[in-house]
Amino acid sequence: MNGNQVNIHNFGSFFEPTGYAKLNRSLILEMIKQGANIRFTPCVNEREPISLDPNEVSLLKSLSHRSIQENHLVFYNFIPSYLKKDPNHYSIGLTMFECNRLPMGWEHSCNQMDEIWVPSMFNYHTFIHSGVQPQKLKVMPLGVNTNIYRPGVSPLNINGKRSFSFLIMSSSGWDARKGYDVLLQAFVEEFSEEEDVCLIIKIRASSQEEIRQQQERVNQFVHQIAGRNRSSIIFFSTTDDWNEEKIVQLYNSVNCYVLPTRGEGWNMTVMEAMATGLPVITTNWSAHLDFINHTNGYLIDVKDYQKLHAWNTELSWAEPDKDHLRSLMRHVYMNQNEAEYKGQLAKATVLSSYTWSKSAERMMDRFREILI
Repeated sequence: MNGNQVNIHNFGSFFEPTGYAKLNRSLILEMIKQGANIRFTPCVNEREPISLDPNEVSLLKSLSHRSIQENHLVFYNFIPSYLKKDPNHYSIGLTMFECNRLPMGWEHSCNQMDEIWVPSMFNYHTFIHSGVQPQKLKVMPLGVNTNIYRPGVSPLNINGKRSFSFLIMSSSGWDARKGYDVLLQAFVEEFSEEEDVCLIIKIRASSQEEIRQQQERVNQFVHQIAGRNRSSIIFFSTTDDWNEEKIVQLYNSVNCYVLPTRGEGWNMTVMEAMATGLPVITTNWSAHLDFINHTNGYLIDVKDYQKLHAWNTELSWAEPDKDHLRSLMRHVYMNQNEAEYKGQLAKATVLSSYTWSKSAERMMDRFREILI
């Protein structure tokens, strides 16, 4: 085995329907291409993958049995509370959080590590504010697969879709953090049922019963605002995980991606939408401000900051301004050429700086520095 080869013991997740799993397998596959030798140990019980490329699944599974050199690095890619310093090996944690600071105790998990990598300047500051030692922190931006997430892919056939469509999407269920409530209210108040515009909401669920409950929740919420159901709101949730080819087809089926999020540790769906050339409307707060701005996107004003829990007054996140979101959605609908131009600028931003290849290369450079 090459003595100069980077050997890594990776801890995290590969096959869970989470952002951590997606970014971990993306990074690890790219690091292998760049010459790393990697062993993988899951932090949680991994389920059987469904929608991934079988060859990639086979490779990722084989990493659990890979032999690595004694002078390897330990590399966690998971929630801060799971981080664990290996007393015999240099230990790095790649992690993030979407609020103004970390939950109590997470700073201790971070400070035991030799280094903490965060994807954005937002978390660089929130981690320091939470008591993480500044000298341990490094900003390591993440990326997207621009070979998959690109314009020009054949769109999906979506029943009821109108000539102009907004999209919001999440790999999780009905998550208050994503701002579905703000978006539904803004859309229903701003656009009449007679206008040729629709809102598509794509999320996932663990069961058919949960899908029924999600649909009922949307219907009740919309009915409270509009006094009736709206066929211009297309809601679909699935129990299966869509493969990336189908997800990029969905991006290519719409005109604008909108996410009035209350806070992000990175914001993968916004970056994916940008890579496909979509104009994006999202909140003017948290991690994505490293790669989206007023030039290449549309940023929703922050109305105020809300406490995450009544019993925890330390943690807070942004409350996007619903009225400003209304005006931005109307502006994009009425100025489609301008919006398309911003989408092209957004795509150029991702291609220039935010691919998985560039992300892994930055990390591999740091691994080599440590091993010298």
